[in-house]
Amino acid sequence: MAIAGLVGLVAMYIMHSYISAKTKVAVNSAGQVLVAVADISPGTAITQGLVKMVNWPQELIPPKAASSLNQLEGRVVNSPLSAGEPILLTKLAPEGTSRGLAGLLAEGKRALSVRVDDVSGVAGFVHPGDHVDVLVEMAMPDAKDHFSRTILQNIPVLSAGQTWEQILDQKPSVVNTVTLVLTNEQAEILNLASNQGRIRLALRNRNDVALVESRGVDTSTLLGAVRKEATKIVEKSEVKERNVEVIKGLERSQVNL
Repeated sequence: MAIAGLVGLVAMYIMHSYISAKTKVAVNSAGQVLVAVADISPGTAITQGLVKMVNWPQELIPPKAASSLNQLEGRVVNSPLSAGEPILLTKLAPEGTSRGLAGLLAEGKRALSVRVDDVSGVAGFVHPGDHVDVLVEMAMPDAKDHFSRTILQNIPVLSAGQTWEQILDQKPSVVNTVTLVLTNEQAEILNLASNQGRIRLALRNRNDVALVESRGVDTSTLLGAVRKEATKIVEKSEVKERNVEVIKGLERSQVNL
């Protein structure tokens, strides 16, 4: 009985060791990173109240992630940051950049805001950092025709948001605006176009930087293209007869379809 008890204790120890080894959870080392407490828009200078230190799995810490508030002191955000997102040094403007959107502009660049709606602003899908083409539609000098053309291409978006506007004694209303980064010449073109006609933004792939030559289109050209396309459709839909040979047993006959 003593031997049986000893063997039982040894068996229990072996089973306990085996189960413990199989169910043991590996403890991964953790580091600390600074994350955004709330959404931070471009041009905002980072302060202690906008970030917090959290534990982060060491192997998942992104490269260039800030781990000390000293790294962020006085730095300005140049790309939108979402709440809970690690603060990456690559999303910050160079040291010494002043707060506000003006500090994000390169030398020789201008920031110009244009008013858009849900249609002209690509249904709200335009965000800071995107690139757009600007199209204008306006009346011809004879006022009998309208003309549409792409006037600016591959223009960076600096910001997109809403402002309050009040006209005379009317109630204030929310206006959607998009701020674009332009050269001085491009700013003059866009300013004139926005006052002489109606502009629209066309969102483009960030990897697509090709500039496409376009002559634009006017109403008469558009109607001509529509008529031409309609003619093609009619021609394709015209009924044409075909003779088909029908064989029934030993008899053959021609049938028109």
